Amino acid sequence: MPKVSHQISIPGLELNRASKIPAYKQVYTLLRTAILERRLQPGQRLPSSRLLAESMGLSRNIILLAYEQLSLEGFITGATGNGSFVAGTLPDTRPRLPKEQAPPEEIAPHNDVRFQYPVSDRFMQRESAPANVKPFQNPEPAMDHFPYRTWAKCAYRIFRNLEFEPLNYHDAKGYLPLRTAIADYLRVNRAIRCGADQIVITTGTQQALNLAAAMLLKQGDRFWIEDPGYVNARAVLEHAGGKACPVPLHADGFDVDHAVKKHPNASLCYITPSHQFPVGGTLSITKRLKLLEWATRKKMWIIEDDYDSEFQYGSNPVPALQGLDPHKRVIYLGTFSKVLFPGLRIGYIILPDREMADAFGYAKAFADRQNGITDQLILHEFIQGDHFTIHIRRMRQLYKKRQEILLELIQRLGEGLLRVEKQSGGMHLLAWLPHEMNDQEVAEMLRLHGIYAVPLSGYTLKHKQPPALILGYTAFNEKLLAQGVRAMVQLIREQASLLS
Repeated sequence: MPKVSHQISIPGLELNRASKIPAYKQVYTLLRTAILERRLQPGQRLPSSRLLAESMGLSRNIILLAYEQLSLEGFITGATGNGSFVAGTLPDTRPRLPKEQAPPEEIAPHNDVRFQYPVSDRFMQRESAPANVKPFQNPEPAMDHFPYRTWAKCAYRIFRNLEFEPLNYHDAKGYLPLRTAIADYLRVNRAIRCGADQIVITTGTQQALNLAAAMLLKQGDRFWIEDPGYVNARAVLEHAGGKACPVPLHADGFDVDHAVKKHPNASLCYITPSHQFPVGGTLSITKRLKLLEWATRKKMWIIEDDYDSEFQYGSNPVPALQGLDPHKRVIYLGTFSKVLFPGLRIGYIILPDREMADAFGYAKAFADRQNGITDQLILHEFIQGDHFTIHIRRMRQLYKKRQEILLELIQRLGEGLLRVEKQSGGMHLLAWLPHEMNDQEVAEMLRLHGIYAVPLSGYTLKHKQPPALILGYTAFNEKLLAQGVRAMVQLIREQASLLS
């Protein structure tokens, strides 16, 4: 292979400093384009990462990230100490079609398709198989502690006694005994006021949000949403025609006064009051009452997402906002995906009265007719046998311990680098990075080394936060947490030293 001087010129390698696209992605795209357009020839040697970083005025780690991604995709080759070269054979980047299928230019483009959700790729590509779950994915339940045998026994009892009637079509709102069991559980554990006739069983929180958006929002309606907040909720509400009004957070939660002052005409509010996602914290009682008073006066709907409320590590779980609402403005969302297992795909939505629940039931029937009946039967058996409350109690103790382990590891190994604070509940912690670091670049660097930590900035619309990483801990034992923290701290420390 011919040697080429490191001082080569790469035409068009200019960074857009004003772009929101992370620098390493820009460098990767520019180099990839240069290779595909043959401005960089097969076998040609690339500049060293240090030299290219100096010439572009960037951190060397940014160039290393770009080089590593190009290497993973087969565009460049090389080894540490020997330099990097354009691959002799480039990967085929064209879409692969069956032989009998017409080439792309002969297929009319679907320009009329409007299915565009502003969600991240990780939402579509989430993997939960034990072999694929990597520190610090969130929110992943502790499947190593799930009571498989108990669940199997419940399933066996159901299938052993199956008859025709349970296998026929059922109420689209869900299996009535299951809805009754959910209502009984929530009255005791979440201080929720509801009956079975107010509940609609869904295939998880996402479908519940889609139903609520379709039923409650008109084109152009404004909605309040926490900032930072759950990006997929915003995506669903925007897809239904709503316009997001980002509301900042304070130590005691959602800034109701800001929302009222800046966005007084909003018709809906999406909120996670028991444990805010992703920053954490609980909405104070003063703000809860203020929000309810405003919603009543303005006839605003409140969607309360109580996604991980079972995992409170204090004396008792925080009562739900719905239980404080005498004027029926709160719509409550819950899910079994976080407390049992994601593949179950059973959630629920609690409406203010039976008439509204019936309307949502019709919408549910129109969408997918009903949830699978056998899973509902098994879940009902699991709840009725007290296995659900026992499992929740055990997981609460386990997750509290795992949070304490993660806190201790980061405080000890990441002292002076990462800042973490104890949370009163939930399934994740925030690790605050040094202010000069970019959390998206750090997250991508960690991902390339097998560590999954989502950047906080990915959940922010307008009200910027310092750089931080979202670290899930519930799915990982002490050994995996220790390995993950050691690797993460070492990689972040190396990057921080390059910036200093």
